[in-house]
Amino acid sequence: MSTAPTPKTVNDQRLALIEKSAALAGHQPNADTTDRTRRILDGTLSAEAAYAELDTKYVAG
Repeated sequence: MSTAPTPKTVNDQRLALIEKSAALAGHQPNADTTDRTRRILDGTLSAEAAYAELDTKYVAG
């Protein structure tokens, strides 16, 4: 997987697809989820850091 940033419009399209897929599966992404997904897509958040955020929110919190 490339670590080079992708254009904002490409990431916006990807985020919209992810949100729509989640909605079709019966899930409603919240602001935290959308923000985390956007940061993963634009390369400012690694998968490991995202898992750490989730652990902090749901396991330790």
